[in-house]
Amino acid sequence: MDMEQSELVIPRQLLCCKLCDEEFTKPCYLPCLHTFCQKCIDEHRVNSTDDDGYFPCPTCMTEVGLEEEHGGQGNLPENILARRLSVPTIDPIKRETLCFYCKNAGNFVEGKTHCVNCDEFLCTSCTNSHTAQEEFADHQLQSEEDYNASLEKSSSTTTQGQVLTVCCEAYDPLDIGAMFCVECDISVCADCHVNKHAEHRCAELMTIAQHFETKIKEPLKELDNDSEEISEFLVNLDSTEQTILEQKDSLKQNVRDRTKQLCSLIKDYQKLLLDDIERRFDDQLEEIKTRRLDLEMHLEAIRGVKDFTNNLITYGSYEEKVHLRKKVGYRIRELCEESLGTDPIQIHSVRLMEPNVTVDTICDMFGTISTEEQSVGTIAGDTKENPPTSQHFQRYHSFGDSGHGSDSMENAENVETEPELVEIFGKTHGDLQRQDSKQSGSDSDMLSSSNSSDKIKNVKFREQVEQSEFQNENVFNLENPKREVVLPAPIQKECIKGIGINEKGDIIVGTTTTIHVLEKRGIVRGQIPLENGWNIHSVASDGKVSMTVPRGDNRFKVRVLRNDGTGHILSDFNVESFGLNFVTADKSGTLIITSNRYAQIHKSHGKAAKSGGNIAFYGSDGYLLRRITNEDFHANLLEKPQMVVVDEKRSRTYVADPGSHKVIALNSEGGLAFEYGNIEGQEEIYQGPDLISIDKYGNVIVTDKREGRIDILGHKGNLKKSFYTDDIPRFVGATPDKLLVTAMPDGNMKFYEYLS
Repeated sequence: MDMEQSELVIPRQLLCCKLCDEEFTKPCYLPCLHTFCQKCIDEHRVNSTDDDGYFPCPTCMTEVGLEEEHGGQGNLPENILARRLSVPTIDPIKRETLCFYCKNAGNFVEGKTHCVNCDEFLCTSCTNSHTAQEEFADHQLQSEEDYNASLEKSSSTTTQGQVLTVCCEAYDPLDIGAMFCVECDISVCADCHVNKHAEHRCAELMTIAQHFETKIKEPLKELDNDSEEISEFLVNLDSTEQTILEQKDSLKQNVRDRTKQLCSLIKDYQKLLLDDIERRFDDQLEEIKTRRLDLEMHLEAIRGVKDFTNNLITYGSYEEKVHLRKKVGYRIRELCEESLGTDPIQIHSVRLMEPNVTVDTICDMFGTISTEEQSVGTIAGDTKENPPTSQHFQRYHSFGDSGHGSDSMENAENVETEPELVEIFGKTHGDLQRQDSKQSGSDSDMLSSSNSSDKIKNVKFREQVEQSEFQNENVFNLENPKREVVLPAPIQKECIKGIGINEKGDIIVGTTTTIHVLEKRGIVRGQIPLENGWNIHSVASDGKVSMTVPRGDNRFKVRVLRNDGTGHILSDFNVESFGLNFVTADKSGTLIITSNRYAQIHKSHGKAAKSGGNIAFYGSDGYLLRRITNEDFHANLLEKPQMVVVDEKRSRTYVADPGSHKVIALNSEGGLAFEYGNIEGQEEIYQGPDLISIDKYGNVIVTDKREGRIDILGHKGNLKKSFYTDDIPRFVGATPDKLLVTAMPDGNMKFYEYLS
C-alpha cells in the first residue's frame, strides 16, 4: 500500500453492512459485488432461498445461486478490500477501554472494568448496574491491567493472510524478481518464474493493476450513461403516472356531475361506470409500478457495481485490484449487455363519450368509455409536436432480451474506428451473440463474459415491495424541518439516558448524573442532580424520569419523578420484578413496569420465574394491582414489551413490543383496545417498533429505528400517515404546538410539521 492510498479518507458507508448498519464483520461479497457481513448474509440466505437454491441480493435483487457459483460449497468470497480498510486506525487497546453503554449513548467515558463474558469495558457506574441485573450476575470481571496483558499476548500471534496465491514459501513481494503469472493467476518468485513459468505471460503486479484501471474506465462511462438515462426515464414515468391519475380523477368527476342531473334514476349505472374506470386505469397503473420496480432494481445494481469498482480503484492495493479484476469485469460486462427496460409504455387514453340525453336512453346519457393508445413520451414529454418514436427507444428492450441493445452492438461492430473498444469488449457482434457466461482465464476476455439471465426482474425484495405498496398520499419523507435545536455541549458530553417532552413543550434530558430541563428553544432553565446510589432507568416520551436502586433477589427501589421539571416525586416504593424493561407511571402515581419474565407460585417448589412478556401495575402503596400477560389475551401478543406511554385523557396505555413487532393498546380495565403491527403470513411492517409516544390529539407516534419509519396512528389503531427518514433517532415525540420532534445521537433536535 503506497503513501497516497494510506492517506485517503475512507467513507463510513464503505465499511458498513447495509443489512445491520454496523461495521463489517467478516465481509464477503455476492456475484453482483454488493458486500455484507458473513453472519448477516447467511441469515438472509436462510430466510430468502427458494426451492431452486437461489436467493436475491438484498440491495439490487440479483439472483444468487451459491451451489453453482462456488462449486457446490456454498461459500461466499471474502471482500479483502473491505476487510483491510475495516482495521481501526487508532490503538485498539486504547479504544476498547471506552465504556460500552456510555459510548452507545454518544459519550466517551473511560472504562475501569472489563466483562469477560460480554467482552466490553464498563465504567464504575455501569459496572454496578451491569452486575446488579440477574442475567449478568455470573459474568466474570477483570481489571484493565489484566485485560491489556491478555490482549498484548493474543495480538502478538495475530497474522494476516495473503491476498493472492503465491508459488512457494520463498516468495517475497519486495524481491526485485517477483512477478505475477497471468495465466496461472499466481504470484511467483524469481526462481519459480524461470523454472516453472518461463513460457507464461508474467508481469509486475503494479503493471497489471494499472492495466486494469485503464481498461475498466470505458465500461464505467457506459454505466454512467445508462444510469443517467434510467434516472431520466423514471422521472418521465412519474410525470406519466401523474397525468394518468389526473385524467382518472377528471373522468370520475365527469361521471359524478352527470349523476347529479339524473339523480336516483342513474345511481346504479353510476356505480357500474366507476367500477369500469377503476378496472381500466388500475391495469395501466399496475404496469407502471412493475416497470418502475424493474428499473429501480437495475439502477441499484449499476450503482452497486460503480461504487464497488470506484472504491477498489481509489482505495485498493495492487494485489486487491488484480485479485478482483475478473469479478469486476464480468459483472460490468453483464450489466452492460443487459437491457435497460426503458422501451415506451403504451398508455390507453380513456375518455367519456358525449351522451344522447333522453329519458328513454338513460345509459346513453352517460356515454361509453373509449380507449386510445399513447406512449409515455407523448404524455409526459415536453413537446407535443414531435413525440418520441420507436426509433428514439431503439436501443432498449424488455428485461427478458439478451444483449445491451443496438448501441452496444454498433460499438462492437465499429471497433476499427474505436480501438479502445477492441481491448475492452474483445468481441465482434457475432461473438457477443454466442458468448458463454462462464469465466475465462484470459485477461483479454475478462470484460467480455456475461450472464444474460433475466431472473433479476422476477425478484421482489421486501423493502421494495413495501415501498411500492405504500406509495400513496399518506406516505412522506421526513424533510425540511421547521426549526432545529442543538443540545448544549455540556449535556452532549454526558451519557444521555433518555429524552422526553412534557405538555408545556419543555425538553427533559436524563443523564448519568443530572436531569436537565430545557425550554423549547434549547435554553437550560433547570437542573436536578441525582441522589447518591440512584441511576436513571427510563425516560418516558412525556418527560417522566424513572430511577432505580437494585436491592438484590429481584427487588428494586423505584422512584418516578413528575415531568414538570420540579423534581417532585410521583411514585416511590420497593417492588419485586424479574427484570425491568421499562418503568413509568401515570399521573395518579400508579407504577407501570414491563419485563420478559414474572413470578409464578408452584405448590411443589414455591416461587419461580416464568418466561413471557408482561405489564405490571403497582398501586401507590407498592402492592401489585394487575399483571397483564398473554393468558389475558389468549394470544401471543407480548414477547419483549419495552417502552410505555399513558394517555390520561382517554384512559389508554400503549406498549411497544419489538419481540412481537406490534403496538398494543390497553383500556382502563387492562383489556385489549387494539393491536397494530406484523401479521403472520403478510408483509412485515416493523422490525421493531422501538419508540412510542402520543400527541395532544390522542394520536400514537410509533417509531421503527431500523426501518427508518415513523407511523402516526389514530387512537383506534388506524394508520393515518407514515414518514421515512435516513437517520436513526434517539427520541421521537410531539410538542403541544403540533410539531413532530426527532432527537439524534449527535444532540441535534429537529421539529417538523406533520398534521397538515
